[in-house]
Amino acid sequence: MSDAPGPILNADERYRLWRIAALPVALAVAALVGQLFFATLATKLPLLLIAMAPSDAFLILTVGSVPTWAFFIIGFARLVGPDPFLYRLGYEFGPASRRYIDAELGSPNKITGAIDVLQRWFPRIGLVLLVILPNYPVCLLAGMTRIRFWVFAVLNAAGTAGRLWIIWHLGRMVEGPIGSILDFLGRYQLPAMIAMAVLIGFQVGRAERDPDGQGLPKGSPEAGLDS
Repeated sequence: MSDAPGPILNADERYRLWRIAALPVALAVAALVGQLFFATLATKLPLLLIAMAPSDAFLILTVGSVPTWAFFIIGFARLVGPDPFLYRLGYEFGPASRRYIDAELGSPNKITGAIDVLQRWFPRIGLVLLVILPNYPVCLLAGMTRIRFWVFAVLNAAGTAGRLWIIWHLGRMVEGPIGSILDFLGRYQLPAMIAMAVLIGFQVGRAERDPDGQGLPKGSPEAGLDS
């Protein structure tokens, strides 16, 4: 737990913080659920998989299974959806938001651990990080450092669109192997779900033992939580 003296936020501030954080938290939970059931979703409901857990690997799996327009529109909306709220959290609450996360999740934890790591580089390459790695900690830092919102929004949107364009082309290049993977997942959905549950449990256990709080995936949420 955080050892900061005195209350970090009063009751009204905590209520305001959780109102802003509600969507990012809900999407992070949805990403975990999507990750757990990815085999079923990838073969039967690929658009729902994109909407729940838009990791690079899952996006590549769905390229050949969904209309191009849906891939870009749903993927873009899901990836950028939590980012303005995270920016607002950092902007309104600044360092207090970091201390409050420590108080709620315990210290160390992956989110504030990643913030500590990224904060060393953010003054020099923060704008670049917004394009190539707009995950939860980066969006929080953008708000904490008071980057103008329009700059944040333009770079975040451009980086996300570029990421989707690259993933779409990669997916088209490997449609054959992806088809084989989807066939395999369709036949072995239960073993895939069990294996993913074990992997998620291992990741959670490792995060609790990680003294540096590093290795946050984007959403990772996640992604770190990848957005």
